[in-house]
Amino acid sequence: MSETGKTQERRTGSAAGLTVCVAIGFVFYFGLTALSGTNQTLDYNNLIDGILDSFPKQIAWFFMNFTEAQFYASVFAGIGLILGGFVAWILALKNSKYAGFDICYGSSTMFPWVLASQVISLALALFVFRYIEGFADPQVTWLGTFITVVGAPPAVMLLYGPSISALLTSSILGGLICAPTAIWISNSIVGPLNLPGVVANVSAMAVTGMIVCMVCKILPFVKKAEVRPHRKDSVKEDVYSTSWFIRRVLADFSEAPFYGNEIASIFLLLGVVINTIICGTHGAYGSGAIPAIILSQFVGGAVGVFLYADKFADGGWYATYVPVVSVGPACVLFFGATIPAALFAGVLGGIMGGPVAQYFSEKLPEGVHGTVANVTSMTICTAVTAIVMGVLPWF
Repeated sequence: MSETGKTQERRTGSAAGLTVCVAIGFVFYFGLTALSGTNQTLDYNNLIDGILDSFPKQIAWFFMNFTEAQFYASVFAGIGLILGGFVAWILALKNSKYAGFDICYGSSTMFPWVLASQVISLALALFVFRYIEGFADPQVTWLGTFITVVGAPPAVMLLYGPSISALLTSSILGGLICAPTAIWISNSIVGPLNLPGVVANVSAMAVTGMIVCMVCKILPFVKKAEVRPHRKDSVKEDVYSTSWFIRRVLADFSEAPFYGNEIASIFLLLGVVINTIICGTHGAYGSGAIPAIILSQFVGGAVGVFLYADKFADGGWYATYVPVVSVGPACVLFFGATIPAALFAGVLGGIMGGPVAQYFSEKLPEGVHGTVANVTSMTICTAVTAIVMGVLPWF
């Protein structure tokens, strides 16, 4: 991800954009609550029941993993994210004015490689290393197999470029170590401390991301390849405009899988809407919390972009997506799918997420992707917010 932009004067983002994004969050909250369907075929508990004996259910789990980072775990949202990524990639290559933010942070030619690393590593984790066998224990209702999709493999591809050696190495290592690391952290640390489960997941992303990046750095056969940008000239946008603000908040919904594009995010959200209308207990692990989760995400993303818009100036980037995929939804699931929980977690996460990520990004050793700093921020901010909410009488 690119360096954060520098401005001489501290400025906040569009107040109108902030208002619109929060309003969109409430529209999702009330709309999805009212339209939540009852089809039991897609019910989460039904999907994982007997999953080891059903290949179609395992394929469903594969696509659900693509939206685990957003806490949706939704089949249609996962498919929508991938389709939206392809649309954004094609539009970017055509230099279309409708392309939005360049997918994969300005290296749009890398999208196929990023997606390949996600597909290969996840397929290895599920169908070769068989971590899905964890469902053999009837007490297990969820497995962190998704971590490879939003962790080391795609991060390595963005570091090394279109390199076959980097693709295979990172995919194999990521598929091998990500899921068991998350399970160990959950059972040994997060569970006993009574913290939200996301802390185990993002901690595993940080640990495995560091390991895989450092292994790739020392292996002599893992070579970097040149990334040829499809644009000759960068496009400078007004980061203080209302339209840019809304687009930026939307893009944060697809930042976790390294797409960072509002078109991919729209397809993602469209997929989760379809799934919720069909079956309200499909996403978010059957909790019915999707409406409150999306509200918290719009609030968290909007607060971050509003406070730190100047970081995006002159082509910069800032980790305003941190609360979108950690603090807000995690605390909604932990403290209840209520408006107060969604708003409080979203606001506090929006305030803390970006600065904490920036602090750790400045401490990373050479050869380690910035996502390690971002997921470290997710770990700390989620834990702090959960502790604060835990001692307040309103939650």
